[in-house]
Amino acid sequence: MDAVNKKIAIAISLIGLVLIILMISTDLLEFMWFKALFGLWVFVFCSSVYRLTPLFKSRNRLEDFIQRDAQHLLLFSLMGFFDKKHGPDWLVIKSIDCIKTKDDELIIYSNNERQLSVSLPAKKAELDSFIKRILTDSEKQNITFN
Repeated sequence: MDAVNKKIAIAISLIGLVLIILMISTDLLEFMWFKALFGLWVFVFCSSVYRLTPLFKSRNRLEDFIQRDAQHLLLFSLMGFFDKKHGPDWLVIKSIDCIKTKDDELIIYSNNERQLSVSLPAKKAELDSFIKRILTDSEKQNITFN
């Protein structure tokens, strides 16, 4: 997620550079639509830069995105601006066949041919450790980990 967030921040910065060059070299700042466009850019830029800060990571812990009750695994995903979360998507733990982790992503395959992928602000090792901590030993025996 860090790599993607950095690319997004760079792209948004380049758009801002173009807007600033246009603002300086023309009289577009006199138009209300340009001011609104520039204001929108400021909002999007602040959101993209915020996602690169330690504050973002401290406010978005794995416990907020992966939760369980007695029989279900509840998964939330990051989306949109700032700290907006999507979900929950839920799976019956007994139906899970395979759990695959990557940097910033968790993919769960169930035996009813359902695949669920969520984007998370964590590295592969953190995800592996957290998933193995919340599952019981008997559940871990029935699930393949990749």
